[in-house]
Amino acid sequence: MKLKYLLMAFATAAMFTSCIEDEPANKIAEYKAPTTFVLNQPQFSNGVYDLINAGTVNLTFSQPDYGYSAVCDYTVEVATDATFEHAATVSGTFHTCDIQIDANDFAMAVCSAYGWTEQADIDAALAAAESGTIPVTIRVHSKVSSALIEGSEITSNAITINTIPYFALPAVELPSNFYMIGEFCGWDWGNCAEMVPVHSYPAKFWCIRYVKGADQGGQGFKFNKKTAWDGSDFGFAGVTFKTTVPGLEMVDAGGNIGLNKSGWYIFAIDIAIEGRDFKYTLNVFPPKVYVYGPANGGNWGDDDNWTLSVPDTAEGMFESPALVATPGTEEGGCLRLCIHPEDTEGGYWGGDWWHTEFIFFDKKIAYRGNGGDQARVGNAAGAKVYLNFATGYAEVK
Repeated sequence: MKLKYLLMAFATAAMFTSCIEDEPANKIAEYKAPTTFVLNQPQFSNGVYDLINAGTVNLTFSQPDYGYSAVCDYTVEVATDATFEHAATVSGTFHTCDIQIDANDFAMAVCSAYGWTEQADIDAALAAAESGTIPVTIRVHSKVSSALIEGSEITSNAITINTIPYFALPAVELPSNFYMIGEFCGWDWGNCAEMVPVHSYPAKFWCIRYVKGADQGGQGFKFNKKTAWDGSDFGFAGVTFKTTVPGLEMVDAGGNIGLNKSGWYIFAIDIAIEGRDFKYTLNVFPPKVYVYGPANGGNWGDDDNWTLSVPDTAEGMFESPALVATPGTEEGGCLRLCIHPEDTEGGYWGGDWWHTEFIFFDKKIAYRGNGGDQARVGNAAGAKVYLNFATGYAEVK
């Protein structure tokens, strides 16, 4: 008799284990696409949400009918009105049907939706509103968390609450890095041109590259502050163009920035902050690289007789004139290289020449950027500098 009950217990345990193992498959089989998703009107929605003192904003809703109690990802969207033409998503993803949204995160999304750039914008909007409050329309998006379920997205109805918002967005900061990508690097972010910051000018970056122009069927190039296609990259439509190269024009290369003439150029980006947006100016300069100091006989100014020759091809080397001997690597007696382009207004785009200085170590170009004085490199009489800006190779011999 004991054996009989023992066998029954094992059988029951096996059946229970089997049910657990089969549960995901059963739930997928039971899945159905929901047709409604109800966001509840908050209990105190007729009142006013003073966001700076609120702490949290509470929302409740019923899970869409997926055919079973699913684990879901919920995101909250706010807008200026029910059209959701001007909208923003609240930071974070939620997994329950009774959520507490951090009031600061909520305020940040409201600021983004309304396009406010400072507290004064909010004060003006509140003063202009008869009720002294700002309406915020809310809806929730739901989808099943499991990667095995596709097409489960559904959006709730919209509700509106009255708020007293405050400016919660962090300050817009200039990027610390900038990149150029295009046909010249096979549109590969892993091989793109990292632009050089200009000393003392945090809103300026530059690089030297060869690009195919429209005369060679070139595909153009783009820029971004990150090495990714993240939506902040920009091309022809997102830039103001300036150049000191005679006859050079910018053309639309399928949304990319194109030039009408192939060649080597200095590409120099100016960044301005307008409100919470970046505005970009692309300056294109002749690819003049200067030899400064003892290596040219002691001249510390721009001298066209001491510029490097510019190759005709993308693979070619920039080559300097034969240099004057410098006394080893002693301070003050050394080889100095820089770009020093004049802008369209007649000034120097990067300020003093050393703001855009560079040298090389171990046959690799090293840009000063925002750093201090670089270690000194000497040269023998008659030696020449050879540079390849595409590969970073550099040598004096």
